Amino acid sequence: MTSPEEAVERAKAEAAAARAKGGYREEQPGFEVSPAARLADWRLTEWAMIEPDPAKAYSTRRLGAPITWLKRGLLRLLRQYHDDLAGQQSRFNAQIAAHVMSLDDRVRELEEQLAAERRARRGGDPGG
Repeated sequence: MTSPEEAVERAKAEAAAARAKGGYREEQPGFEVSPAARLADWRLTEWAMIEPDPAKAYSTRRLGAPITWLKRGLLRLLRQYHDDLAGQQSRFNAQIAAHVMSLDDRVRELEEQLAAERRARRGGDPGG
């Protein structure tokens, strides 16, 4: 039976031998950026609104019922403060989502204009 220290040393030696034979070769990182998946506008607006769920305030500890009761009591006592914070954050998120959607529309229009210009150039080009 081998000790953990011996096993570590043997693993290091085997890894070094594998590297010498070309194992563990890493590919060069690419600089190509893949396009992000397009989010639907409804998804952005849905995510912008903050709606805390008081039912998620619970404790999974043994005898957690008093802790759950305390958490829910604090939520009730601080409801106005939390609602104000959530409202401010939701308004900010909605403004950002609207701005992102308008930028997305502008980019789409510019891409369509560019594609139309390229088609026009190809159509006027006799060799095209």
